[in-house]
Amino acid sequence: MKEVKNKKIIALILIIVCILTVSVILYLRISKPSEYTETTGIVEGREVNLSPKLPGRISGICCKEGDNVRAGDIVARLESADINALVNEANASVESARADVKAASATVENYRAGLSGIEADIKNAEAESERAKALMDDAMRQMKRAKELYEKGFIAKAEEDTATTNFEAAMATFKASTEKIKSLLAHRDASLSILSASISQLKSVKARLKQAEANLSYQEAHLSDTIIKTPISGVVVFKAMEPGEYVSPGITILTIVDLADLWVRIDLEESYIGRISLGDVVRLSIAGMPGRFFNGRIIEIGKLGDFATQKDVTRGRQDIKTFRVRIKPIEDMEVFKPGMTVNVRIPSKP
Repeated sequence: MKEVKNKKIIALILIIVCILTVSVILYLRISKPSEYTETTGIVEGREVNLSPKLPGRISGICCKEGDNVRAGDIVARLESADINALVNEANASVESARADVKAASATVENYRAGLSGIEADIKNAEAESERAKALMDDAMRQMKRAKELYEKGFIAKAEEDTATTNFEAAMATFKASTEKIKSLLAHRDASLSILSASISQLKSVKARLKQAEANLSYQEAHLSDTIIKTPISGVVVFKAMEPGEYVSPGITILTIVDLADLWVRIDLEESYIGRISLGDVVRLSIAGMPGRFFNGRIIEIGKLGDFATQKDVTRGRQDIKTFRVRIKPIEDMEVFKPGMTVNVRIPSKP
């Protein structure tokens, strides 16, 4: 009987020892901090949404989803027949205005040249008038002297008459020269008036030319807006429209992602943010490639928290927010594709 009781005591002690051992092991496992944090992220990249500046019907799109494009490639066109007609009309207006400017410029130059000739004629006429006046003054003196001599009987009547005739001829020549000057001055005034009007006309047609050129530039800009080019090289990840569809300004036709500038985005709960730093190296893996791992480096940690992943519904605890973290793959960039799901293992810091 005593032996049975001892056996029961020994069994009880063994059970208690086992329970204590298991408890210690569980406690150590639970209390020991994890060596890493695991989460999932999405591959993102620098992307451009291409949309038109003008409303119109799509006449062609270069590519489909998955196609590669290079910076500067034409990826879509809008119908442009109406705008082409406006460009041709504006170009014709420019050519017409240029012809008018050329003709008006020639008119101005002709009147300026004519004025130069008139000014020269006026100077010549003034010189001739001065000579005619000198001859008239001399003829007047000769006539007076002849009259005095005739009255004293020193010359014949015929000589007096000749002196008078010479004076009258010289005076007529002088009057003619002054009339010529008056006529030339009137001609110059008329030419100046016409030249002023021609200059005003030239300014007007030049202004019209500028307006026509501005309209041509405007229409050409509209025409260039019917051609949509990609500013970056990359792959088409989204095609929203097809040829024949009508599109409004700002509506995305294609989305292109730069494959040379990809990263993995994760949304990390705020309780883990203190455990990571910029430049930390993390391990990446892809679900479709079991057993293959890649290294990545943390290149950005968001400064502001995003929406709460867990809301306070009991009014007894704080909402848990997430922070955006970007991780740049260090190697094998060609493996990562936009939209791919990536497992991220982040080493924990003490």
